[in-house]
Amino acid sequence: MSEELQSLLEKINSDGIMKANAERDAIIAKAKSEAAAIVAGAKKEAADLRAQAAAEAETLQKRAESAISQAARDVVLKLKAELGARISAAVAGAAEEAMTPEFMAELIKSLGAKFLSDPEAELTVITAVRDAAKLDAALKGALAASLRKQPRVLAEPTIKGGMEVNFSGSELFFDFSTEALTELLAAYTAPRIAAIFAGDK
Repeated sequence: MSEELQSLLEKINSDGIMKANAERDAIIAKAKSEAAAIVAGAKKEAADLRAQAAAEAETLQKRAESAISQAARDVVLKLKAELGARISAAVAGAAEEAMTPEFMAELIKSLGAKFLSDPEAELTVITAVRDAAKLDAALKGALAASLRKQPRVLAEPTIKGGMEVNFSGSELFFDFSTEALTELLAAYTAPRIAAIFAGDK
């Protein structure tokens, strides 16, 4: 009887140990699986965060580069505008200084020699109010021998300097006003000066 009891106890003990070992192994396997899933999830989350951070950094860099590029364009445009304004002012001053009544009379005389082939032709000059009287006197002396009709010199308040010249019969009109000369010379000069500042040849 004692042997049977002993055998029964040993069997119960063996079965209990086997069951406990199986449960232990299952718990360990489950823990390892959960740990692996946690590690994999953490790695994926870290990778996602790195990718998101890299994308945000790239976006910020592009925005910064775009802002810098726009600022540089704005500076260049402002410099060009300022340079153009200064060139126009300088050219206007030089044109106004150069277009004296005496110089204008000589210029008209040179033009007249080419375009006034008919002694009956009429010459009309429109100039600034301040230059009208002097230019009228200079023209009467310069063209007296070549024209039967005296040149007409008209004072125009809207003309700051220089003159507009019309030869009747030839439909020729020349605009030597300060405004026209400034626009013409500035359009020619400004790009070349800008190219010098930009380092272009």
